Amino acid sequence: MATSIAEAQNPLGIVHVNGTLYCTVNGGANGPAIPPFSNATVQLECEPANLVFSTNVTTNVAGRYDVIVIPSRNATLNAILSSCKLAVDTPLSNCIANLPSVGRLVSTLQFVKTVPAGFLRVTYLIATNFQLN
Repeated sequence: MATSIAEAQNPLGIVHVNGTLYCTVNGGANGPAIPPFSNATVQLECEPANLVFSTNVTTNVAGRYDVIVIPSRNATLNAILSSCKLAVDTPLSNCIANLPSVGRLVSTLQFVKTVPAGFLRVTYLIATNFQLN
């Protein structure tokens, strides 16, 4: 996805949401024997949709995801935190057969920090509370 420097000049800079997804109905590691959720499709969904420019990512073998988005020029941190959610479109049953095959995991977001990265900034967020919807 090509983005001009002007488009990336929002004070938030680039928004980076990262974490690890596990094979549970809340996406968390509820014990040492819980496997990671690999090959899951994860995306940042916002309303309105033009708040950020986003694409889908796939978790790696360890269940790790790194979603990197470009906020629109007028997007604020508060707007992203209140209007965006991290969603997992892959059914949980793809991970463990006896987990639900309908619904999807959706989480609210939490601000971590904003750091300079060359001529831009990177704003880090994390998923805080996956729930099966």
